[in-house]
Amino acid sequence: MMGLYLSLKFFVLGIFTRCFAKHKTLVRSNVGLSRATTIGVLYSYDSPAKHEVVQRFIRDLKNLDKNVSVLCYTTGKDRVHPSSRLRYAFGHHAITILGKVKSDRIKKFIETPFDYLFQLDLTTNSVLDCLVAKQRAKCRVGHFDPMRKNLFEVMVKVSRTAPIEDTKRLASQMLHYTGCMEG
Repeated sequence: MMGLYLSLKFFVLGIFTRCFAKHKTLVRSNVGLSRATTIGVLYSYDSPAKHEVVQRFIRDLKNLDKNVSVLCYTTGKDRVHPSSRLRYAFGHHAITILGKVKSDRIKKFIETPFDYLFQLDLTTNSVLDCLVAKQRAKCRVGHFDPMRKNLFEVMVKVSRTAPIEDTKRLASQMLHYTGCMEG
C-alpha cells in the first residue's frame, strides 16, 4: 500500500514541479566558480560508495574556499553506512504531494541564494527536482536530461558505464565546466 502511495506522490509531484518550473521567473546569472562564495549540493543516497564520491566533491569545493550547504534525500530502505554521518538527510515525508516543504532546514536551504546549486544524481527524482525548481540559486547545475531543461541553467552529460564511475565523472565535469565559466 505504501508503494502505491509513493508512486502516486512522485507522479503528482513531478507534474507539479514541471508546471512550477515553467512558470516561475527568477533572474538567473553566472558569477563564475572562481568568484562564487555560496554553493548548495543536493543528492540522493544510493550507496556508501556514491556518498563518498559526493563527500569528495564537497571537500573539493571547500578546498576552493566555498561555503557549502548540503541536503541528502534518503528512502526508508536505504542502509546508511555507519561512518557516513548524514546530518543533512531527509526523506519523502519532508515534502507534500503538492510540493509544500514541511522541514525548516529544507525551507532555509531553498531560500538561500546560492551562487551555484549542484544536483549530483544521474536519474530523475521528483522530490529533489521540486527542491531544485524552488531554489533561488543564481545558477543550477545538473545531469543532462532533455525532460528537465527547465530545472537547470547548466547541464552536464556523461557517458553511462558504471554508476559510481558515472557519478565521479559527473562531479568532476561539473567542477571543470563551472570553473571555465566567467560571469
